[in-house]
Amino acid sequence: MKNAKVILFVVGALLAMSAQAQTTVPLYAADSLRPALDELAAAYASARIDVRYGTPVALRDRIAAGERPALFVSTNVDYPHSLTRQGLGGPVKRFARDHGADYGLVLVDGSSEEAYSFSQFILSPEGQAILARHGLSRGASAGK
Repeated sequence: MKNAKVILFVVGALLAMSAQAQTTVPLYAADSLRPALDELAAAYASARIDVRYGTPVALRDRIAAGERPALFVSTNVDYPHSLTRQGLGGPVKRFARDHGADYGLVLVDGSSEEAYSFSQFILSPEGQAILARHGLSRGASAGK
């Protein structure tokens, strides 16, 4: 009987860990980043990344109007900065560069710890290697 209780405890713990790994992180991103972000999302094992694509200005406007993804990823830093200035997001991270333009990401107000972890994955050497395969240079906020 004691062994059965231990087995049930272990199975319960594994199920709880599995449910935790199924956390969904909603992310809004510029259409042109689709191939790179799809690969980043697939490579991130800690949570499911649910990416919604659109134009940066339209996505920024949706957030300003009340929608709350966990992260906003843009092909410039102006739109993420505008959310920060409105008090809707944290500090903007420059995660990549292309043709002299800085690409920015921002955690939207109310983001989860898992969203922060995914943003750190984007900035990590592994995330930066994925971005490089898609022709993007390392951003100023990225780790070395």
